[in-house]
Amino acid sequence: MSGQTKILVVDDEFSSRVTIEAMLSLGEYELHFAENGMDAISRAAAIQPDIILLDVMMPGMNGFETCEKFRLMPNFTNTPIILITALDDRKSRMAGMKAGADDFVTKPFDAQELRLRIQNMTRLNRFMQQTLYNSIELKFYESFVDEQNRYTDQNTMQVNALSNICDYVEADEAILVLFDFENSELAARKLLGPGPSWRSEQTFLIKSSKLCSSMGKTITLIDYRSQPLSELDPILSDIFPDPIQNIILAPLSVNNTFLGAMVFINPLLDFKKADRRTRFLQLMVKGVSNAIFALEHTRQLTISKAALEAGQWEILNSRNTLRTFFDNIPTCVYIIDRSYTILAINSRRSNRVGREPSELVGGKCYKKLFGSSSPCALCRVMEAFDGIPAVRNFREWGPKETFTHWEITTIPIRENTNLIDRAIIFDEDITEKWVLEAGLIQSEKMASIGQLAANIAHEINNPLAAIIANAQLLLRDMSDANEDVLESIKLIETAGVRAAKIVGGLLESAHREKHEEFEEISLNATIQDALAMVNFEIKNRSITVKLKLDINNALGAIESSKGVISISTSYEKREYRITFSDNGKGILPEHQEQIFKPFFTTKGVGKGTGLGLYVSLQVIKEHRGEMHFETKPGKGTKFIIILPDIERPE
Repeated sequence: MSGQTKILVVDDEFSSRVTIEAMLSLGEYELHFAENGMDAISRAAAIQPDIILLDVMMPGMNGFETCEKFRLMPNFTNTPIILITALDDRKSRMAGMKAGADDFVTKPFDAQELRLRIQNMTRLNRFMQQTLYNSIELKFYESFVDEQNRYTDQNTMQVNALSNICDYVEADEAILVLFDFENSELAARKLLGPGPSWRSEQTFLIKSSKLCSSMGKTITLIDYRSQPLSELDPILSDIFPDPIQNIILAPLSVNNTFLGAMVFINPLLDFKKADRRTRFLQLMVKGVSNAIFALEHTRQLTISKAALEAGQWEILNSRNTLRTFFDNIPTCVYIIDRSYTILAINSRRSNRVGREPSELVGGKCYKKLFGSSSPCALCRVMEAFDGIPAVRNFREWGPKETFTHWEITTIPIRENTNLIDRAIIFDEDITEKWVLEAGLIQSEKMASIGQLAANIAHEINNPLAAIIANAQLLLRDMSDANEDVLESIKLIETAGVRAAKIVGGLLESAHREKHEEFEEISLNATIQDALAMVNFEIKNRSITVKLKLDINNALGAIESSKGVISISTSYEKREYRITFSDNGKGILPEHQEQIFKPFFTTKGVGKGTGLGLYVSLQVIKEHRGEMHFETKPGKGTKFIIILPDIERPE
């Protein structure tokens, strides 16, 4: 009875249990019965049924609740459950599917229908079990190949696998026999050498080998001492260790298809003992079989790729196989028909509207995804139904003036008859690409403005020189004038010198604007130059600057009349560190993840572009540095810039 399919029948009516027993008595089934849900759950652990027939209308815990209980038990997560119900309405079926049922049989049921459903479930369950076993073997094979330094070449894998198993069974010699996939009469014999490598390779006729002819599905230990030398099998030719005492013949087979065999000469492993080492040997041989089959299968798949592409859409229609792939595509995807009804949608797209895919399928895309009562004004889906792929851009606005830039691609899906009844839509987030393009345009504008500023600065230099020179002449010629007049002339000279310094800075900046060309500068002098450019605002607002040896952002953050900005520089562990701190209003928690994003600003209209920190961070990154910040809302903010000390050739 161990080979029979175990069925647990759960029904509170004795007559129903008898009827089911009579219907299934002729099949290869081992039947067990339970009168209610609690009885079924308590007995299932000992029975370990392959299939559960579960009545819906039972006193106490009904069939739906019992099904949910089974699905919560680790050993019954995937056990096929068939609900037996007198309810044939859609609501009841949906409730059964939600509870985890795999199939339904409606009372009164037909005996042939019941047997066919059980047979189908039996085949499905066996397939799932075989898939599980194959998965375990595949994991072993992957780890086995990992130990061979992840060789992907088939020949290298074969050499290393055979060498490792030879060491495991402690054999004198090892041979790999592979049947020719294209000529069923030939086989290749490879003798393992040192290295590991092949000592020799040759081809022989399969029918000339008794070992091949007598090979079964299991690993066999063969006593070879009585064989005369003249009758030596072609697999064992050119083998000259001590006299061959015995051999291990390990067939390589997958799905009842023989691929060849591994032969080990004079092994020390006691194969007669069914211990752990013997079982592990079987697993290793099975792993090698699967590996050889997989590599050969991959080769054949590569050759027949064109033929397989013809069936690609059939594979795509298999929801159970491709649902995981569909949901994890790193872009938003959904499929609609001519009436804008959503036929399929992946999780990434449904998450944008906070719904599950199952809640959106069957609804109109413009209603479920965009909250509209009619197709979107700029929708280009109908072009796809005319056979023309279409692309459009769409900007989705978020809180705090943030947005996401989407590129929407609509592609027609052609059937075998060349009709187009469906279209697939891809929504790709291209915000970063759009921002980079906008930044490039902005950079070009800034370069033009910089050139204009340089030209203007050059023209201003001449009158500034005259102002400074004449102020100095006045100071020399009017040395005996009163103090107020002299002070006014000194202020003219000071203002002229400061303006000339700013103009010089503009000219220098215009000439230096060359990306990825670095030169040595003084950080302290650069900071002092920056302070000079905003010196008027600092004095006008009575802000104290503490130097311990952007600035505009720190000034903008200070609203009180007693603002303090501290700037310090240091060098340690081959890094330059510049710290800017203020006692301003700080950065609110909801803004802290946004401040480095382009066009984000908390200032009023016309007071900020939202590009200051973004551009600063890009410049710092170009210099291979990084920028961090620490903030306490209402108390102030500290920005830390770290620049590496780049080694230069002598």
